Amino acid sequence: MNSEDVIVYLTSLVAIGVIVVGSLAVIFHSVTLAPIVIIGIILAIFALLAKGNFSHKIESIEKVCFVITLIAIICSFILLYKPM
Repeated sequence: MNSEDVIVYLTSLVAIGVIVVGSLAVIFHSVTLAPIVIIGIILAIFALLAKGNFSHKIESIEKVCFVITLIAIICSFILLYKPM
């Protein structure tokens, strides 16, 4: 096995773990945690279907997630500190 195959395998295991733990949290705690399970499923699909140049694809997904997180933080600060 080359190192990229190992990375794909480990990433798939992490995504499957996110799905399992997120599903348990949704069942036993709150439905508001459901997006975690959905994101885990999407990550598992991406990781399992990735063939060749996996690290480049993961870096692209990481950049998109960073931008989405930055936008969410900006929106939350705007909503938190808006004048009433």
